[in-house]
Amino acid sequence: MTIWIPTLDRSKPLYLAIADAMAQDVDAGILSRGSRLPPQRDLAWKLGVTLGTVTRAYREAETRGLLSGEVGRGSFIRSGAQVPPINGLPADQSETIDLSHAIPPPVITTQEFDQALATIMRDPKKLGLLDYAPLEGFQQHRAMAVQWLKRSNIEVSERDCFIVAGAQLGLIVALQSLAEPGEKVMAETVNYASLNAVFKAAHLEALCIGRDADGLRPDEFERAAKAKLSRFVYLVPSMHNPTTHTMSRKRRDEIVSIARKYDVTIIEDDIFRLLDDRVQPPTFYALAPERVVHITSLSKSLGPGLRIGIVVTPQGQDKLLRNALRALGPRSAGLTAEIARYWITSGKADDILSRTRIELQRRRAVFLEVFKDRAIACEPGSPFAWMELPDDWTGNRFAAALRANRIHVTPGSAFDLASSRNADRHVRICFGSPQNAWKPLPSFQMIRAIMDAGEEDEFTPVA
Repeated sequence: MTIWIPTLDRSKPLYLAIADAMAQDVDAGILSRGSRLPPQRDLAWKLGVTLGTVTRAYREAETRGLLSGEVGRGSFIRSGAQVPPINGLPADQSETIDLSHAIPPPVITTQEFDQALATIMRDPKKLGLLDYAPLEGFQQHRAMAVQWLKRSNIEVSERDCFIVAGAQLGLIVALQSLAEPGEKVMAETVNYASLNAVFKAAHLEALCIGRDADGLRPDEFERAAKAKLSRFVYLVPSMHNPTTHTMSRKRRDEIVSIARKYDVTIIEDDIFRLLDDRVQPPTFYALAPERVVHITSLSKSLGPGLRIGIVVTPQGQDKLLRNALRALGPRSAGLTAEIARYWITSGKADDILSRTRIELQRRRAVFLEVFKDRAIACEPGSPFAWMELPDDWTGNRFAAALRANRIHVTPGSAFDLASSRNADRHVRICFGSPQNAWKPLPSFQMIRAIMDAGEEDEFTPVA
């Protein structure tokens, strides 16, 4: 029999603390597979807990697959087949600093992840998560989305709310449900890098509309709408990608007025909104729910691996989206949606979002200090910066120079929807590097040194 007296986290229910300690000690090799555990009464006495607590803990461990009990012999750590551990980054990528993805920094703790999984494991209906979700998503996940949307001051019914496998797929489905193949969609000239690919996947074309310091230009928008060149406009009104700008209430009202006048449907991509904790203008959906498709996700606020997109249809127009969903089948994974539901309904998501904002603010402050004399767009809360380069650099050549030094950023040309070269001297640099041990200052200093060295000089990295 193994002598085992675990150290318990007494901030949680004691039976869970014992089961969690068992799992940790198995992973650490303290409890080897096949080991016989102390009798429940003995362990209860040593830990100063009731026999019922230990009995419940052993039952929890058995449910998790950690433990097996044999009548007359006791309880044993299961000695099933060893599953290889989850791999990290490939060796050739482990030293790469990837600042090209607009993702949140890694603030979620192992304990928060384990708590979500443990809650799912105890649910007697958990096997239902392995079924295909309904077209609109499981009811409990649509209820979760309704709760999440309230953070953006959006009040919506579950009927008009759909769960899909990511916001990008949600955007494709929304476009296909509304537009005929070959139609044009109005969008700002500098825009989301994958937008052309999205339009292509939906069999649509971009109709580029100029932008000014406050976003989409109302005069150009009205000319195109009046001429009936397009029935749709795509907007990223909060923390616009890549310029980080948040459109003013006045501009939003102007766009809504024009859209109503010429019967234009607004596709609102609002995935970054919650990263900015300042008071913001209302969403387009709140201003004109009869003509706005609102799209958001949990990827930018909680975790990109969840792949949870939320699509809200204009009031009473859910049937159109259901038909497109039936054709494309972009269902979300029930298990990851259930993890998200646990975090949101338990209040853990508020803590995660708060820590994400704080960490992004810290990284943003470091970046702005290193590049304080450069022309930079980087509003509070933004997970990236849009930086204008010196005259001797183009975005493509600068990104290539950084890539040679194992730093990845996105050149401005990737965001040039009109292929007009009006973003050639910019780069987007993101702050949510996935490496847990990443230190922003040395990376930003390296970028600065390469930029200052100029394209013609040979840059030698210094440790």
